[in-house]
Amino acid sequence: MEPVHELHYHVEAALDHSTETALPPLYYQWPQLGQELFAREQALTDGTSQQTMSEQEKRQKRANIREAIIDQLYRDEEGYALDMRYMAFLLVRRGRGGELVGNPSAIEHGGRRRELPYTGLEGYYAGSERTSQRPGMTSEAIIQEEANLGAELLKSLKKRAIESYAWAGFAHLKHVLAGEEPAIEELKTLQLLWTEIVRRLHVRIYHNSEFEPTRTENIEHLEHLLFYSAFRTEQEKEMKKVLEREYHQLKDAYEQLGAAGQEQERQELARRIHIRDDRLEEFHQFRKATYEMLATGVQEERYTIGVQDTSLKDATITEAITLPDLPDRSTYPPTLVHLTPEQLEGYLFLAHLGGVGGDPLVRSALVSDASSY
Repeated sequence: MEPVHELHYHVEAALDHSTETALPPLYYQWPQLGQELFAREQALTDGTSQQTMSEQEKRQKRANIREAIIDQLYRDEEGYALDMRYMAFLLVRRGRGGELVGNPSAIEHGGRRRELPYTGLEGYYAGSERTSQRPGMTSEAIIQEEANLGAELLKSLKKRAIESYAWAGFAHLKHVLAGEEPAIEELKTLQLLWTEIVRRLHVRIYHNSEFEPTRTENIEHLEHLLFYSAFRTEQEKEMKKVLEREYHQLKDAYEQLGAAGQEQERQELARRIHIRDDRLEEFHQFRKATYEMLATGVQEERYTIGVQDTSLKDATITEAITLPDLPDRSTYPPTLVHLTPEQLEGYLFLAHLGGVGGDPLVRSALVSDASSY
């Protein structure tokens, strides 16, 4: 079972997937963000320029600042509100990922078996997995790729820490993901790291080989560029000559295929288009079904915010998140993966990163340095 984060940001509920199917509500407390909100409210209402304001006017301005921060958590982002996107991630991370990768465990050196948490990124691989109708990735390959992605990220962070003599900062960043209290700058770093990972995986489905253009598609693409683009500057005209040479080379190669080769080319294009459509349909269906699970089945709000900002000492912000029930992870087929220590470290880093870096509050103006409301 994944460790419970107690980041001040503090998680007050946890789920043991091996025994439960109903997900208890999650309560995340962020005193450092509550204190940041309090400080901003005071700075914008107690400054020299605000001395003529009445106490009622100050309270109203503070309320406006607080409401502006909270409104950000519900803003639309790529078709879904920010809070919905985070809950969809949590839903995949807390069990729905099993539909794509089964019930994963790592086989470490010495043969010890260790249950792996879901990363919440499994949904980006919907449509990329192997089926009886198309080639693709096995569950083991998906876990391996996630582990490699995390290991690559950690390697980059370690290299940067060594070069900048900031190893203590890197070590504390890992401790933050394990439960230590983060500073605002550390939250910002984790947010940026998570954004980078999601940006890479958002287009993961297009990395499947069927999305590589065929010779026919390359010819059509070049035709479109040559006949519908304006080439005005000298540099653009030189580029046009390069494109024309490439176009004629492809056309000549296509003509040399003969009737049989050209028919084979058409069949290959039809095959790829069929698999592309199949992959994209599955990807969008998994995403749609995830959001539909969040939108149905409960009466109460799934994501709510509570703010305590009457004093700096007691200031905190609390998130309450209610997720729909999920099948026990043991109902999925076991997936055993051999991971090196570096891969395992990278996988676990990735599995914990999104819980902090993807949180709507961490992605709000309280962390991103917005200065006015």
